[in-house]
Amino acid sequence: MYNGMMISIIGYKNHSIRLQNILSKMGVDAHLWNHNTDNFSDVINSDAIVIASPNDTHINYIKKILNKTSAYVFCEKPPVTNLKDLEYLNNLSDDKKERMFFNFNYRFSDLPQMIEKYEYMIGKPVHFNFISSHGLALKDSFENNWRFTTDDDLMGVYGTVAVHYIDLCLWLLGECIETNVHKSNFSNSKTADSISIDMKFKNGCTVNIFVSYVTPFINKSDLIFDNAIFELDDGKLNLYEPRESFDDNGNFVKPYGRCISNFDKSKHYYDNSIGRALSFFVDIVKNKNKFSIDDFQISMETNKILINNLRGIND
Repeated sequence: MYNGMMISIIGYKNHSIRLQNILSKMGVDAHLWNHNTDNFSDVINSDAIVIASPNDTHINYIKKILNKTSAYVFCEKPPVTNLKDLEYLNNLSDDKKERMFFNFNYRFSDLPQMIEKYEYMIGKPVHFNFISSHGLALKDSFENNWRFTTDDDLMGVYGTVAVHYIDLCLWLLGECIETNVHKSNFSNSKTADSISIDMKFKNGCTVNIFVSYVTPFINKSDLIFDNAIFELDDGKLNLYEPRESFDDNGNFVKPYGRCISNFDKSKHYYDNSIGRALSFFVDIVKNKNKFSIDDFQISMETNKILINNLRGIND
């Protein structure tokens, strides 16, 4: 299906291997490039280059790829880790922006797809709540992982997990008018290992996001609309509706629920969204099409919110 296409992945373990395996199942031959030891000239002739290295290295590879190659760019989130580098991306010409895809893969997950499918009946968004947590920071095997040896919170749970939910809310709800971030540390990590984020959107919807690396596993989302509730729990998505649901005495009760998407665990739900994001990317590359500048700008706004609120800036 994708014969002759050359894709290189900047990275050599963990998530890079996951991306390589997904691409392989799609029939794409993707080669790992070790950013610690290999020569950049090895990837110059690639049709596309995937940046799956640590967050603070993204900008240097983006500049190299855009300046030295004609390749498409697939870059893991967040795009950059400071406002100066964000300004660089915002000032790129349209033709370069149209070559770039940032992997906010929750946009491709079942939740936004089902919201779109049932939009005619769910009503207006009122409140979204997201929890994603497990005990990674307390595992001895991860003591020297780059997420915990840096003092930059953009490299930890804030910049690697919370960013997904910030972006998904911008994708679904539009303009955010207020954001507050609360950080905690319950381990020996140099970065915050637990984050709570409160957001308010122009359309009136409020959001709470909690992510952590120090608790028992939980992966749960409740998206409350004025006529329905989407409940995602460890890969299983239920829809409850309508609001006008009553018991025999005329009291409000929780509406009847039905399963509208079912993965056996949240990891498979997540992997499915990555697969869809990669498939979307590869098809654009294969057909030599352009990525949406509007989608690019949502990625920039997500990145801006992430950086500004980490530094205590509100605008």
